[in-house]
Amino acid sequence: MFALQDQDTPRAGARDLTRNGALARRLRRTAAGAVCAAAVALPLAGAATAQAATSAPHTLTNVWTSLAPQNGWFDYQNHTAAPAVTNIGGIVHLKGAIATFGSNPVPFTLPVGDRPANEVHVQVDLFAAVAGQLDITPSGVVTVSSEQGWSAAQGFTGLDGVTFAASGTSFTPLTPLNGWTSAGSGFASPAARTINGIVHLRGAIAASNPTGEAFILPTAFRPNHEVYVPVDLCNANSGRLNISPTGVVDVVAEGGNSSNADCGTSLDGAWFAPSETSFTQLTLQNGWHNYEDGTATAAVRKISGIVHLEGAIATSGSSQLVAFTLPVGFRPAHNVYVSVDMNNASKGHVLIDSNGQVTVFAEGNPSDATMFTSLDGVSFAP
Repeated sequence: MFALQDQDTPRAGARDLTRNGALARRLRRTAAGAVCAAAVALPLAGAATAQAATSAPHTLTNVWTSLAPQNGWFDYQNHTAAPAVTNIGGIVHLKGAIATFGSNPVPFTLPVGDRPANEVHVQVDLFAAVAGQLDITPSGVVTVSSEQGWSAAQGFTGLDGVTFAASGTSFTPLTPLNGWTSAGSGFASPAARTINGIVHLRGAIAASNPTGEAFILPTAFRPNHEVYVPVDLCNANSGRLNISPTGVVDVVAEGGNSSNADCGTSLDGAWFAPSETSFTQLTLQNGWHNYEDGTATAAVRKISGIVHLEGAIATSGSSQLVAFTLPVGFRPAHNVYVSVDMNNASKGHVLIDSNGQVTVFAEGNPSDATMFTSLDGVSFAP
């Protein structure tokens, strides 16, 4: 379960397939795409840029513990933060970016106080918005893998927005349904906990020929709007959780390849805001608008020093135009790249510049971004 694939083997599967309880919403989203603009080339930070980086340290606040890259990995720099870790209320947060010229997939080991009680798989953003995975063991050893070729991880591995629960303390167990079960094999059982108004999930699930939703959240953890959060699937593939106000949670694999979800779906690192309470609405620009269709309005909130976004957006224009500018007080001191869920559970990322400007990029077809980009699950350290 959660076995790693050959790092040079690309994923397969068309992006327009759908499955399970989210079918109707996927169909509506596909229909909406008919008015979206044609695909455009994306500006990317290439491997050549990574080669220009040095290992000089960045300045960190005393809340964060600097991570020492090893095995040929180094601080990516280029206006990104230095790799670092902190634990806030039992949730471990990473930040920064790293790169390597080599093939050793172990970039660092987490300090003792920041290690998970169980093995953890969390999605990570790689070069060109490719999906990646961090496998974090209770001994603190971190291993990077790529959904596509290893060069995507070599060129850029972003740590911003990566979170996981250090333990299951105060988490409420969740009951898998319809053929879904706990993944076992050292992973935590599925569970949920609300911390400072944010619902955090943990654990991993798997299935054999599932017949419906993976689980239903207890009433206390249900959002008052539709939520779409990206999650890590088997072999570092990308997927999403679609969480409805009734608590029903559907797992949707990118490209409709349900075997990637059935093989293993990690809940670690998945979080969402159940309501808009205490969030500041964002002013969208350049043709971007709130997606609606039951999703929250695009908004931002800072909790314990971490900036959280929520909502969903779309545009009939170019995805490369700035979608919105974060207000002063929510802007990072460095450039941030965070994974986001897009149309049909495809993978993308948002680039958040130090001036607050936020631009959306798709891993594949730019229309995936313009038709639907979820901000649920986006967080970073300013």
